[in-house]
Amino acid sequence: MDHVLTLGYGMSRYSDPAAAIAEAAGAALRKAPHPAFALILATDQYDHAAMAAAATGLLGDLPWIGCCCAGVFAGARLLKHGLVVGVVSSPHLAVGIGIDGPVSRDGHRAGRRAVAQALAGLPPARAGHRAIVVLADGVAGNSAAVVRGAAEEAGSGIAWAGGGTGDNLRFAQYANGRAVQDHVVALVIDGPQRFGAGIRHGWRPYGPPTMVTRVRGSTAVELDYEPAFDVYRRTARGRGEVVTPERFSQFAMTHPLGIPQLDGEHVIRDPLSVDPDGGLRCVAEIPDGCVVRVMEGDRSALIAAALDAARTARRSVRGPVGGAFVFNCVSRSVLLGDDAEDELTALQAGLGDGVPMIGGLTYGEIGALHAGIPQFHNKTAVMLALPA
Repeated sequence: MDHVLTLGYGMSRYSDPAAAIAEAAGAALRKAPHPAFALILATDQYDHAAMAAAATGLLGDLPWIGCCCAGVFAGARLLKHGLVVGVVSSPHLAVGIGIDGPVSRDGHRAGRRAVAQALAGLPPARAGHRAIVVLADGVAGNSAAVVRGAAEEAGSGIAWAGGGTGDNLRFAQYANGRAVQDHVVALVIDGPQRFGAGIRHGWRPYGPPTMVTRVRGSTAVELDYEPAFDVYRRTARGRGEVVTPERFSQFAMTHPLGIPQLDGEHVIRDPLSVDPDGGLRCVAEIPDGCVVRVMEGDRSALIAAALDAARTARRSVRGPVGGAFVFNCVSRSVLLGDDAEDELTALQAGLGDGVPMIGGLTYGEIGALHAGIPQFHNKTAVMLALPA
């Protein structure tokens, strides 16, 4: 039926950007009788400006956004080198695209202005439902501030998804036919049916609550007025683990920090390194004065969480699902190693066999716990389900 929403996709391993776009976008368009917009996710091997030009040449006036990722996938097939193009087909969707930056100068302003620009590109307001995808430079600035700005502009009652972009110090976002860095891209989708979102991480508390008593950017300098690393390794010692600065990265991979929320959930922060003063440098900000806990997780918990995220997104649609976008943290894939595709299999199973699904491995994820206000997360899986 032509009026039903569908997601057509194609993948390519070609290293030449024009050849890769031709193969992947061509396959996606053949499955999209009423193309409404496209999402392009690519790894870092490409000349991103050339790829954006090739995509614009092939897609023409079709609205599209995208980004560079650490890996891309369709269903349970993961590519560490390549790209995936998804084209959403529906005659009943309205979309708007916004782009702003630099994120490094003022992330909050960039997030707000990108969403405002996307909203301005939509037709007059009509009854229906809304989803927003936000793609922000993963290291240029404060991604949490980007999300706050986006949320302030967009209002409530929205399904949110997205993530931090980039791989190997190349951090490209795509919008309006060009590739940029240090920016945020927003895609607003309006439709007559409810969009569904699911977000889960699978990490559970390992240590007691401690208060963040001093911060420096994305570094928690002190916990309970002591150097943060001293508190972190004391927590591990209480569980029989020995953590040294040299072993920190290995241990932190499975023991991130969690910020407790009022509903009992935790927003995850990924510690990257120990500073000379004992501070814990993280992927994203930790608010001064908040409470944190050391968390733990394992392979089975992460895969179960992915399954639950997909089931939640599917149920939230409250009807048939035509496809889904997934933004999954690259560190989860690194931790799972050879079993990384098992997590993708779980996401597909939760969504439903045969339902098209594409996604990328991101540096931080954007989503709202329990349909609340969106936040920037780490080590988390986010799915946006599109109603059929």
